[in-house]
Amino acid sequence: MKIGIFGGDKRMLFAAKAFADDGHDVFVAGFDHLISLCDIRICSYADAAERCDIAILSVRPTADGSLNTPFSERKIGMSELTQRISDKPIFTGFADQVRPYAVGKVFDYSADESFTLKNAELTAEGAVGLLINDYEGAVCGTDILVTGYGRIGKILSAYLKAMGANVTVAARNPAVRESIGKNGLIPIDYPDVEYADYRVIINTVPVVVMGREAVDRMRGDVYLIELASVPGGFDVNRVRERDLSIVISRGLPGKTAPLAAGTIIKDTVVMLLTDYGIL
Repeated sequence: MKIGIFGGDKRMLFAAKAFADDGHDVFVAGFDHLISLCDIRICSYADAAERCDIAILSVRPTADGSLNTPFSERKIGMSELTQRISDKPIFTGFADQVRPYAVGKVFDYSADESFTLKNAELTAEGAVGLLINDYEGAVCGTDILVTGYGRIGKILSAYLKAMGANVTVAARNPAVRESIGKNGLIPIDYPDVEYADYRVIINTVPVVVMGREAVDRMRGDVYLIELASVPGGFDVNRVRERDLSIVISRGLPGKTAPLAAGTIIKDTVVMLLTDYGIL
């Protein structure tokens, strides 16, 4: 099969390699500065769209809805890209934003439960790596607040607890807080959080749960990590006004574990191709 990969970060290059290793013809667009990638062909958007049988887009778009192309100086919008791809199947991590422009079928590989769980594991692992490499304190014995107890929050808080941190998890739902307590963590509701008690705060919630008032109550030497998609959980403007230390790490698997993340994309797309009788 001829596979076109359009934009994205390093994980898309590893996905391209995984497809090529399986014997597929792979055409990559949106990586201006690559000259050669083994048997993978570096193309323009037009060439890749013309040659491919299926198109695979990046996991997330940019803030303005265009294709995420960190390795290209040229931005391309969804309308132009999908017109070039025409009626060929498209696989992407932001299908809802692609479908209004697409001619053919659009499949969301990020909606697969296995994909989501594996990426949550990589994100949690990457967040731990950030703490070990960038935080000037030790994880063991540190008072850490994790906001949210979804897939990433569950895995991350378990990792931190295993490393000896004192982990508190904030959640609004009483049933979720009960689950947090049963897992040996400290549950808390947002109105009850004493933000000054924590040296590290890690957000996993994609809505602002720590507004201006909450940020004003944080200690001056707090270390903040943002893992959630836009708008994230912190009032970033106030964080910067206070000159607090914050690391915004969206798309962490593409930065800290691109090989594993790319393989997950490839495996999920192959599963969808098989399930829908395309492969």
